[in-house]
Amino acid sequence: MTDAKKKKLSPRSVSRSLVVQGLYNFKINPKSVTEIEDFLYNNHPEFYARANYELLHSILDAAIGDFDNWLSQYGRYSSRLLHEINIVEQAILVSAAVEFSQNMSVPAPVVINEAIELAKLYGAEDSYKFVNGLVDRLANEKRSDEMRIFKAKSIA
Repeated sequence: MTDAKKKKLSPRSVSRSLVVQGLYNFKINPKSVTEIEDFLYNNHPEFYARANYELLHSILDAAIGDFDNWLSQYGRYSSRLLHEINIVEQAILVSAAVEFSQNMSVPAPVVINEAIELAKLYGAEDSYKFVNGLVDRLANEKRSDEMRIFKAKSIA
């Protein structure tokens, strides 16, 4: 990630970016949350220092603890088998699922937007479209009242 991109990101966005990197690392080389956090710190100390550690840790801890279950929440929405989704997209989807369920203080549209931005940053050329579709559907399921209000406001 370029320095210009790093400077524009909020601490929460930095955390989400590190979560995706950490979950990717976890999927290719399973380790504990502490080991993943150490890896992230050692490879990106300046970026890590800008993160919201509580958010970073809580998402990583939940996601690593039950990665496949979080990912399975998208099963009914995906035309692709979940294990065939590339690891970067899996990491983004799992991170968003954790936030929808465990971070109610963050509005669903923010979680969706962050997932899209992460897919644009780390994913394949058009993966953001795929991620957007799945994350939006999960948001409508997990936070239906909030999404209904958001959509009503955006139409008005």
